[in-house]
Amino acid sequence: MSRIIPKIRARIPKQTQLLKPSLVAVYAFFTAVRSIRLGMSMTLTDSVVFPTGIHSPVRNMGEMEKLPLGELLSWTDSLQPIERSIGMAALNSCISLAEVPLFEGNALNVASQLGKGKHVVVVGHFPHLDEIQRLARKMDILEKRPQAGDLPAEDAPRVVPQADVVAMTGVTCLNDTVEDLLALKKNGAIFIILGPTVPLSPVLFDYGVDIIGGALIDDEEKALPMLAQGATARVLKGCRNVLMPKNPSLLSGLLGVSSYQAKL
Repeated sequence: MSRIIPKIRARIPKQTQLLKPSLVAVYAFFTAVRSIRLGMSMTLTDSVVFPTGIHSPVRNMGEMEKLPLGELLSWTDSLQPIERSIGMAALNSCISLAEVPLFEGNALNVASQLGKGKHVVVVGHFPHLDEIQRLARKMDILEKRPQAGDLPAEDAPRVVPQADVVAMTGVTCLNDTVEDLLALKKNGAIFIILGPTVPLSPVLFDYGVDIIGGALIDDEEKALPMLAQGATARVLKGCRNVLMPKNPSLLSGLLGVSSYQAKL
């Protein structure tokens, strides 16, 4: 089990945990929970990600809006993959955004600029990696289900310690691989964790993350119908890419990065 996620969860005020969510919805690619805001998580359904071999039903189906938010938050420890997705979306719906300044920008674009002339490792096969590959001295992709040219995820202990910049999917927060990957960080390397699943929490900084690239829904009327009809992060409207750096100077002078004022 993850050590990071329970520490993030522990920062949610008890009063907030007593709230009842107004929406719990599991869609094809993303799960959404609305409490203080609309939070998202990738929907885990793949036995390759969670190979328990047991397809147990989700608890409290049809009645999750009657549960206190704190109970849904506890599902981040669940061995039922959809429950874990709900727990992460619930966490992203109520996490404080007041602790660290936010910026608007695309985390992969940031990785390409910070990785210019360097060795970049990407954990997870994201689309549109051409710019990173063009600017980097070397780029490796680690993937649980490798495509042509990818390295298997099992190569991480060999590859990640060589990297100057690592851009890793936030799904590592869901499948309990995030700590192991962060433990491979070499001195001076920059680690970026990104995607709608990753919590915008400075707790991640304590474990070696330098930049968090998350997503915030700022127009539910656009986003919810698209999520319900199979939208992926690449096409989702009503969603804004945000950056939370450990040290804001990391983003200084980078193209496509601007300040962002979140609706707390």
